[in-house]
Amino acid sequence: MLRSITKQTLAASVLAVGLAFLAGCSSTSVPNGTSVATGGSATPSVGAAGKVALLLPESKTARYEARDKPTFTNALAAACANCELLYYNADGDANKQLSQAQSALTNGAKVLVIDPVDSTAAASIVAAAKAQNAKVISYDRLVLNADLDYAVKFDNVAQGKVQATALVDKLRADGKASGSIVMINGSSTDANSAPLKQGAHSVLDSSGYEIAAEYDTPDWSPDKAQNEMQQAITKLGAANIVGVYVANDGMASGAIAALKSAGVSPLPPVTGLDAGVDSIQRIIAGDQYQTTYLNVEQEATAAAKLAAAVISGAPVKDLVGQSINNGLKDVPALLLVPTSVTMSNLKAVIIDSGYLTVSSICTGDYLKACTAAGLS
Repeated sequence: MLRSITKQTLAASVLAVGLAFLAGCSSTSVPNGTSVATGGSATPSVGAAGKVALLLPESKTARYEARDKPTFTNALAAACANCELLYYNADGDANKQLSQAQSALTNGAKVLVIDPVDSTAAASIVAAAKAQNAKVISYDRLVLNADLDYAVKFDNVAQGKVQATALVDKLRADGKASGSIVMINGSSTDANSAPLKQGAHSVLDSSGYEIAAEYDTPDWSPDKAQNEMQQAITKLGAANIVGVYVANDGMASGAIAALKSAGVSPLPPVTGLDAGVDSIQRIIAGDQYQTTYLNVEQEATAAAKLAAAVISGAPVKDLVGQSINNGLKDVPALLLVPTSVTMSNLKAVIIDSGYLTVSSICTGDYLKACTAAGLS
């Protein structure tokens, strides 16, 4: 579960930011982070446009270090050759992320691009940035109840709709007009979870299928999702479960493990989100029905271009043509659209696009399934 931050700690931390600036701190060393001169040198060039801080939430999810960070770095270099990037990863610790934001501001960051560990606690980071006239872009997850400048993220309501629609369409195609669905949602402390669930319910509630068991899963934990699926099987009986809505692929792996452990065969259709190698392998093997592809490279590139425009004072209207309410205000935003992936379009979306290669997917136990699917 995400660590909580006390009001006293936050107040003291915000004060510390202000005191640091009053003391005139201007070192370019970055405690707990990495300083990258995007123009290609170890230090920012003379006349640099300024410093941009990218604050990512954790490293357990492979995408952040493997996809978000390098894509953002390269896109910022292309859009603002004289910008300097300050990079931080909070390792799932909201207090650490607050400290990293303080370091970024102390080191002169003019724009913070933050994917919050805790969407509520991160409001204090926005307040600290505002006190130093720095701009804040909420990235991938929305910072709640804060005076954000911009947001770049995927449309979470659309994600939930995409997943649920895929599940309902599959059940109807299989001739199952009714039955019990299990819902395994994400963590209640993640701002993305509620709109994801909202989108799914908007489809499932009127589908004719019964949501017979529903869970909010702390930390999006695959192990906890496995336990929840086991509870649902005990409660409902495996034979009565026609489909399983799961909010992401990690939890889908847990749900599938529980179904297999209970001897369920064939498996009911199971949804997911993230389109990592493991979920694509499960789809090819017939264990998972659907995943949702989020073009992280598109998201990171858009955020970098927006940061470059903001720091240079360029117009941003064409970059953020939508809005999203964070509880305090309607935040100018770019909301990206997800893509549902099943076996029917996997090759086109995942392989032909260059996102993943056949050699990275079709390994070990999956070679036979890949050959049967024509992926060799």
